[in-house]
Amino acid sequence: MAELFKRIEQRKAKLIEELLANGVYKTSDERHLYDAPLKVLEHEYKIVINRPNTESPSEWMT
Repeated sequence: MAELFKRIEQRKAKLIEELLANGVYKTSDERHLYDAPLKVLEHEYKIVINRPNTESPSEWMT
């Protein structure tokens, strides 16, 4: 069980790192990334990787 928890926390840390690198500092529902569960972080990451590259963060965050 401890190994599972460790892997989940590692996955969350990696997703948070990627989101921050892409200019995302909060989830769509205005939660801080560090407070969000894994499923929400994965959803936010999918949004980021599927958005067109021509938009700036300020355009798609509002």
